[in-house]
Amino acid sequence: MDLHQLKVFHSAVRAGGFTHASRELHLSQSTVSQHIKQLEDELNCQLFIRVGKRVLLTEAGQLLREHCEKIFQDVNNAKMAMQELAGLQRGKVRFGTGATTLIYQLPPVLEAYQARFPNIELIVVSDITDNILRDVQAQRLDLGLVMLPVAERDLQLEPLCEEELKIALPARHPLARKRALTVADLSQLRFILYEQKTVMRKLVDDFFASLGVTPRITMLMENIEAIKSLVGAGLGASVLPVPAIGKEAADRKVTLMRVENQILSRQLGLVTLRSNYVPPPVREMISMVRQEITRPVAHKTATQ
Repeated sequence: MDLHQLKVFHSAVRAGGFTHASRELHLSQSTVSQHIKQLEDELNCQLFIRVGKRVLLTEAGQLLREHCEKIFQDVNNAKMAMQELAGLQRGKVRFGTGATTLIYQLPPVLEAYQARFPNIELIVVSDITDNILRDVQAQRLDLGLVMLPVAERDLQLEPLCEEELKIALPARHPLARKRALTVADLSQLRFILYEQKTVMRKLVDDFFASLGVTPRITMLMENIEAIKSLVGAGLGASVLPVPAIGKEAADRKVTLMRVENQILSRQLGLVTLRSNYVPPPVREMISMVRQEITRPVAHKTATQ
């Protein structure tokens, strides 16, 4: 049973016979009869009976007509839904990213997207890169803005920008008065760092290893805001993305510093499931994120 057979059947019901249906569908009467016969054979029941020159529905035919009307309505609704989706009048975008990016870089994008496409349901989650990658692979998220590199072959990657990271110190710490930190200075500090087995932690560990430094780690956590608060309270130092420190009063308790002759940065990129099809709402989000977050890290001098 296919949709074309149902259309022939429904036309015969509406037109009141095979002859009128053949004219309406621009088919021969024998073709209409053949479609009806195939449908009756497949359903193993008679759909029409002839009473003189009239063609009437059997009980089975009445039941199929009711289902046909529902099927055609569902098909029409599906067409309308696809048109609305293509026209961005409906849909959903599930977007995952890190806390720092979400708090300090994405709000203008999300605000502009929601204003432009108010009927699109926007779901944004904050998580670590590994979890976001897993959720994109499992199709629980449509899009991720994460730290690169990413090795998974079933994901499509688009590098966007670099973001500098610096050593974060309590503003009242004696070393915060220096122009830049030395490698020896790092050994004096107690660090609040990120959880093990995360992309951010690996980046930080590789940086310290390249300097020949084994940091004294006193706390582990993932929440950037919590780390900032603890650093500002004088409980340790950390490594934070430059955008994480703004002009708020709490941020003034934290000072960001480079290590002499060293620049540490992380690369951010968009990640989606590798596929030939990207839903229009997701495609528009990618375009808007791409326009907003494409600023490279400002490399001036290594001591600034």
